[in-house]
Amino acid sequence: MLDDKNPYKEVRALTRGVDIMEALADLGWARIGALSHYTGIDRATLYRLVQTLENRGYVARRKEDGAVSLTSKILGLSDGVRHDDMIVQALTPILTQLTEKILWPSDFGTLNGGQMTISASTHKLSPLSIHRNLIGKTRPLLRSALGRAYLSGLRPDDREHVLSIVRRLDGDDAKDLRSIGNIDALLQEVHNAGFATSVGLVEDNISAIAMPLRRGRRVVGAINISFFRSAMAPAQAARDYLEPLRTAIANCESVVKLQTGM
Repeated sequence: MLDDKNPYKEVRALTRGVDIMEALADLGWARIGALSHYTGIDRATLYRLVQTLENRGYVARRKEDGAVSLTSKILGLSDGVRHDDMIVQALTPILTQLTEKILWPSDFGTLNGGQMTISASTHKLSPLSIHRNLIGKTRPLLRSALGRAYLSGLRPDDREHVLSIVRRLDGDDAKDLRSIGNIDALLQEVHNAGFATSVGLVEDNISAIAMPLRRGRRVVGAINISFFRSAMAPAQAARDYLEPLRTAIANCESVVKLQTGM
């Protein structure tokens, strides 16, 4: 509606383009389906708008799964760009050293598209892993050790913002959230133990322990150690491997701080 304060008609395409960039600032890497659900923009329109943003250099597309994300060019417009690539480069050698020491594989996961997405992994290096390519794979936010560790490290207002995104996407994590209800008790267990656990909740035969990773004061993801459920319980894994995991995370945080200047 036009009035003295708004004398010009809104340009709908521009508004939707801004909606997409704001959504990607929240979601990070996201597929078109998730982006459509989050923004309410139909897929056909999204493909055209995303292609335009990609042509202008503000959006990048990942070949493996077609997911899109903001690029560094957006830094001139907002602070929504993530520094995942720099973080992955910094921590990959440290995760490799961790796996060489303990043999069990390790993953770094961060929140992308409202899900925990594995950005770095040593499964292909571990003689004790049945997986070889987990990069780009997702893990449940509330059932995985990675997700629980990530949530446990967030400040209450940041955690509520993350959970609001999960609710809006209305996927499996939203169903988990509804079934769990109040997650305070779940996260209090993580705080009491000093690490997060998952026992057969993602894959029947796999358990994991995990801790959050920070860049400065901000939680940017989590690092896990996964192992066969039949080999040991999380308590034993913590006794044997929690200290090497803590050391690896401390080293990662130091290197990330140097490389990102934060």
